[in-house]
Amino acid sequence: MNTQHRLTTASWDGDQVALRSLRNKVNVLELRTPSQIEFDEKDVDAQHIMILNNKTVIACGRLTNTGVISRICVLPSYRSLGLGANVLEALVDLAKDSNLANVSISAKLDTLDFYTQYGFKPDGNVFMHAGLPRQHVVSAITAISF
Repeated sequence: MNTQHRLTTASWDGDQVALRSLRNKVNVLELRTPSQIEFDEKDVDAQHIMILNNKTVIACGRLTNTGVISRICVLPSYRSLGLGANVLEALVDLAKDSNLANVSISAKLDTLDFYTQYGFKPDGNVFMHAGLPRQHVVSAITAISF
């Protein structure tokens, strides 16, 4: 990772403005996820990861206490640098630290290959969520490899 990029844990209480700003730019405006779906009650209790370039949040994601990884997003100008994988790996590490045995993701269909390369397996049928086709991917923590 570029030395000016810094990965850190975040809290909804302390970092909500920065996390909302990034997720609004990527998930709401770019991917057209309704803001009522993007921002929910799970944000308060979730563990968050963010990557900063200087003081700007350029990537983030969250892990719920039930082992659901979600809201991974990267600003368009920082894509293809491996930051999404850095966020995913940090979220898996948080899951390990929380003694979770399994994690799951509601993956957009065009991201399935990204998740399966690390050991996630498709689970169940394709479904629509926020106007996008998705499929759950799941993995035991011990089966994930970066």
